[in-house]
Amino acid sequence: MFRLLSKQTNIFSIPAYLVCLLVFISLFNILNFNLLSIISSIIAFLGIALGYFLFNNIGLNRNTHLPLFIYTILVFSFYFGDVSFPLAFTILTANLSTLILISNNEKIGKRSYFLVGCLMGFMYVVMPQTWPLIIFIILHIFATSGNISANLFRLFFGILLLFVNYAGVYYLLDIPDYYTRLIPYVSDKMITNIEPLIFLSPVLLFLLYSIYDHFVHFSKKSPSSKFRYTLLLVYSLSILIILIFYMGTQYEFLLLIAFPVSVITSRGLRFISKYWVKELILWGIIIFALLFKLAYYF
Repeated sequence: MFRLLSKQTNIFSIPAYLVCLLVFISLFNILNFNLLSIISSIIAFLGIALGYFLFNNIGLNRNTHLPLFIYTILVFSFYFGDVSFPLAFTILTANLSTLILISNNEKIGKRSYFLVGCLMGFMYVVMPQTWPLIIFIILHIFATSGNISANLFRLFFGILLLFVNYAGVYYLLDIPDYYTRLIPYVSDKMITNIEPLIFLSPVLLFLLYSIYDHFVHFSKKSPSSKFRYTLLLVYSLSILIILIFYMGTQYEFLLLIAFPVSVITSRGLRFISKYWVKELILWGIIIFALLFKLAYYF
């Protein structure tokens, strides 16, 4: 299977994966048919679909099927048909913002901080627990921007604009204590039940090995690869903070980290020398991800 997935993608590859994803999400919503579930699932689908386009922009996987396939398996394993509105909007906003920031067109990436600020402000208003992603954007500006102060101003102006609109709407509707919704409380949302997550521990171990292998051979990497990989790790750390403090037993939160895990593990597989080891690890990722999904239900 590894050799098959190592082939180059073509123009029809992403649409094929998107069709499979659409069929899968549609089947889940047939079992849980209501208007709110359908709307949130559509938003989540759009966000997850953007993940497929991120692989080409980040330029760390040589445009093969492997990361797309692993991403699809992880999405299948982490999607349980009950994605809330805030989480669905967060998935869409996070992937859209990342797509803008890592755009191959530098003018788009560097001149869109106001738009990214608006997206971050909207995401925070909808789901305040996503504050680590705002820190990621700030660190990205410091690492990539030639005019840090101007881009920080654009980012925070976009965020402020959303906050002002949010406050204005709630004031007009005479809703009291609306500002308390913007406080990301963490006391009762931390991970306490880790039983289903145990099945993902082999995937986590290989993920850590892939990161270790990258830094062992760090001097051999190109400057672009070093920068983008480090950027991906910082993004992953931001998501990890969200998972630790706010996921609880709402395992759909793992959809947020499906993209970086797919990139890192597929790169780790590519640099393993023995073919049978690659095949074994790939099947291990598939099996343990599916076991996690089964453990959720049983």
